[in-house]
Amino acid sequence: MDDFNTALIREKIIFVDEESGKEAKADGHSVVRSNRIFLKLEKDGKSEKVVVRAQNMHTTLRVAGKIMQEFYRKGPLSPHLGSISWEDMWFELQSNYEREYNPYNWGAIYINGQSVFRTRDSSFVDIIEKCALLTTDNYDATVAVTEGALKQIGKPMRVTQSTTVAAVFTDTGENLRCGIIHRAGGKDTAFNFTVSGGERNHRVVQTLGIAAAFLEAVNLRHIIDSLDAKVKGGQRETAEMGQLRAATARLVAIDRGIKSFEEVYDVRYRPEKPVFFPVEA
Repeated sequence: MDDFNTALIREKIIFVDEESGKEAKADGHSVVRSNRIFLKLEKDGKSEKVVVRAQNMHTTLRVAGKIMQEFYRKGPLSPHLGSISWEDMWFELQSNYEREYNPYNWGAIYINGQSVFRTRDSSFVDIIEKCALLTTDNYDATVAVTEGALKQIGKPMRVTQSTTVAAVFTDTGENLRCGIIHRAGGKDTAFNFTVSGGERNHRVVQTLGIAAAFLEAVNLRHIIDSLDAKVKGGQRETAEMGQLRAATARLVAIDRGIKSFEEVYDVRYRPEKPVFFPVEA
């Protein structure tokens, strides 16, 4: 069995019109900012290439995990795309906190280069993903292919791309190693953890979810600290108090989820497990 490998990246892509030298716009945007994960899924001799893009990291990973779960249960998704309720899947993967305090959260799913779901149009991203399919899994070469494709259709543009890695996943069949690197509130959070036990496909899906939990927790800890400082400073507005309570409740729920995961699998952290959860009374 081949190793399973993937990475979550944070990406910024800028399109500049070569004739005017100005940033080009499509669907109201000239800059593509998103989180992206690529999955090459194989089962019973059949394979599919899946890309998930979303506004935030934890949503990207949760959608990716759900798609992997569907693939391993039913096989390739292409034959029955019409029977999958992508909207329901998207809604169910958002927490109540996310729905209330990030109502404009967006995402997109591509299977074999074709858009199957998106919450907003992005012509530039569509072009990128079609070109990415042609680069034989070498995403770094996609920019050059994209520039060539745009020139062929009479829209010469210069494309610049910058990426940073947020999480890396490698499963050897015996265990899975995940490395997380994230910066929030001016502080870096970086750690690795190894997961052993259980069936490989299930372990991968569950670990994507736990990595999402850690990344969301980093963001929530920053939000809670910021809101708490405002409240202590006398800014006791109802909206801020309400969000502080909701964010804290969400963080506690994440804490419970990670502890449940650690009861099922043998999880080893290096360095130590991050501490950003409030202590329950």
